This record gives sequence, structure tokens and C-alpha cells, in this order.
Amino acid sequence: MRTSVKIQMKKLMIPYILFILIATPTVLADSITIESTINESLHVTFKFAGIEPQLYSEIENQGFDISTIPNAIEGKFEQQNLANARVIYDLNQEIFNGDTHSIYVEFLLAGSDVISYTLSETDMARTFRVRTDWRKIQVSFTQNFSLNFEEHFGAPLTEWQRVNNTVFEKSIESPFEMSFRFILPEKAVDVQVGEDTIIFKVPPALEDTVLNSPFLILGAIIIANIIVVVYRKARK
Repeated sequence: MRTSVKIQMKKLMIPYILFILIATPTVLADSITIESTINESLHVTFKFAGIEPQLYSEIENQGFDISTIPNAIEGKFEQQNLANARVIYDLNQEIFNGDTHSIYVEFLLAGSDVISYTLSETDMARTFRVRTDWRKIQVSFTQNFSLNFEEHFGAPLTEWQRVNNTVFEKSIESPFEMSFRFILPEKAVDVQVGEDTIIFKVPPALEDTVLNSPFLILGAIIIANIIVVVYRKARK
């Protein structure tokens, strides 16, 4: 009797399971491109291109907005007890493009727990230390679909492709095309990466070199003396 009941329950569950599988999308977009450009802060962009029209409509109407991804990152900061880390974004930013069924989100990451630097007293170069584990987030797009970015981009940065001295990239082709890039300043040197950290040095700008040059001080003293001499001769 119990066996018969179990068989009947399994039969009843099959349509429900099939419905869940059909209703839950396996592909979010034709491509997802994420870039984090590093300067004084991190300028982050998420681009979702070629979303299936029905799924696009569900995302647009089920609460996904400009704050969804930033909120996920802020939640990560809270879990790690990072007091000096913040996400800055424009609440009025238009993220949906109905013509191309695409979504574009951009924001800034700032604070010394995310990016910090030390200044060399000898050559005025700045050594930056950038934290990147905020990328390991899970984002809900609809009631039935979420994407765990840690599964795709959680590998240590030491395993990412070094495109050149200032660009690190992780690309994935399945289940759909995805890429994540960290872009350093063009002048970055002595670049080092750890599991979730990027360290690099930026030489001083020309104006910093000039302002801190002893020749500038010497020149100022000479000019001051010349002015004094000229002033005295003019009074005679």
C-alpha cells in the first residue's frame, strides 16, 4: 500500500518538476561583460546584452533596478565587517534598453577597505592595494532566476589571464559568453596579484615631481633675491 502511494506521489510531482525546469531560464543573455577600471576608486560596469525578450520583461517587472547589484555588494561588505567600503551610484540611472533587450549598470566602489595607497617619501610614487573579493556575489534577476558570480569568477586572480601589464581577464563561453576585466592605470608598474588582491605602483605625475624638486625651492630663493636687489636699486 505504501509503495503504491509513493508511486502516485512521484507521478504527481513529475509535472511540477517539469514546470520548474521549463520556467527557470538557463541562459540569461547572449553575453555578459563586467569591467572594473581602477583609479582613485573603482568604476564598475555590468553589461547584459541580448536577453531573451520574455525573460527581459520579467526582469524589468520583478523589481530588478539600479540598486540590485550594488545592494548585493554592500551585503558582501557587511558580511566581512568592512566599515570603510561603499558603493556609489545614480538612483536616476536608466539601466534598461527595450530596443536591444539589454541592461547596463554602472557604479563606483570607494573607501580604504576597497582601495588604498601609501606614498613613498623618496620618489612620491603611490603604491595601491585593491581588494576584489566583492566580485563573489549572487544576484537575483527574477523570482525564479539568480546568477552566482562566484561560480564563474571566483577563481584566484593568479589564475586569470594577464592580457597585458594592466589588464586581467577571466572569460567563460558556457552556458553563455561572460567576461570580467580588471583594468589598471596605464602607468601602473610593479604589478602583483594574489587570490583577491591587486597591488601596483604608479609613478608621480610631472607636477608632483616639479613641486617636490629641490631645484624649485632653489629657483624661488634666487628669484626672491633678484626681486630684493631690483627693489633696492629702484629706491636709490
